[in-house]
Amino acid sequence: MPSAKDVTIDTEFLKVMSVGESGTGKSIFASTFPTPGFIFDFGKEILSYRGLDFDYEQYELSSLGWGRYEQDFNKIKQATKEGLYKTVVVDNLSAMEDVCMEKALQIDPKRSQTNGPIWNVHYQMVKNLMEGKLRQLINLPCNLVLIAHLDFEKNENGQVIGVGPSLTGKLSIDVPSYFDEVYYHTYRKEAGGETKWYVQTVPLGHNHGRSRLSGKGRILPDLIENDYAEVMAYITGKKVKTKKPLLQQNK
Repeated sequence: MPSAKDVTIDTEFLKVMSVGESGTGKSIFASTFPTPGFIFDFGKEILSYRGLDFDYEQYELSSLGWGRYEQDFNKIKQATKEGLYKTVVVDNLSAMEDVCMEKALQIDPKRSQTNGPIWNVHYQMVKNLMEGKLRQLINLPCNLVLIAHLDFEKNENGQVIGVGPSLTGKLSIDVPSYFDEVYYHTYRKEAGGETKWYVQTVPLGHNHGRSRLSGKGRILPDLIENDYAEVMAYITGKKVKTKKPLLQQNK
């Protein structure tokens, strides 16, 4: 039987859920992963990957779009088994969920009083469909990046009491739990006025960033440059984080 003593970063793929507001570099982060790669482009985000060795397919907002995704997934599953793709990206989960809802509305023709989806019918179908497909994605033998927009949870006074991926119901809690790496994307002004983009690897404030690869030794900085190579440099020991967390620097 396998032994945990033999598990190294070289024997495991990097599977990441990237969460953040629009413009915080989620697609750019995904674009730095090893190629050749494949993108399930639900959100028409392909410009962020231009010039790079990523094949892709885009999906219309309809039940046909979901059916095409299921067909493509089976092809990509086989391609990753054959080693044809090193990375698979889903960009983005919110748009994927919208396409999934169109499938649910086709399956069950009932509608609410406003002619929309019914919560305990269509949204439950979406949850079941999405959970199954996302678990299949996580099992692909390659690097994986699932990109999600940020959703703000507010109380009755309009105060932000939590943030998380913009997904329906319990999916916003369940889906991050599938991942060892959940990175929250941000940016800041550096000295000289330059803007730099980062991923946050630890819980801070309302977000729930985390990294199991960072381990007990916390080998990843709290805030790391928005690049696959930077993450891997720390994980493999080519770089060592400073004693002072980056989140406390430059204050």
